Amino acid sequence: MISNDTTNHDDSMICRYFKVAHRDMVFLKFILEAYEGMNVMSTVDNKSGIIRIAIMPGFVDEMNGLLAELSRDVNMEAAEWHEESCRF
Repeated sequence: MISNDTTNHDDSMICRYFKVAHRDMVFLKFILEAYEGMNVMSTVDNKSGIIRIAIMPGFVDEMNGLLAELSRDVNMEAAEWHEESCRF
């Protein structure tokens, strides 16, 4: 189940963290890159399979819908990760 919790570390992006299987990371990156300008996905802990999806303001609802759809095919467990900022 995808959580709707968001972590907003600054005024520009909202970061969400998920634990995913390594085999799904490339698939997710490919799909999320198709939504250019809405988000940026990056790996924050490769060993544990933790990814960060930084969502641009104004696209949170759209990304929540997309992530809910993706979670039908990919096991995405909401994860906690603490960073000082969500900047790129």
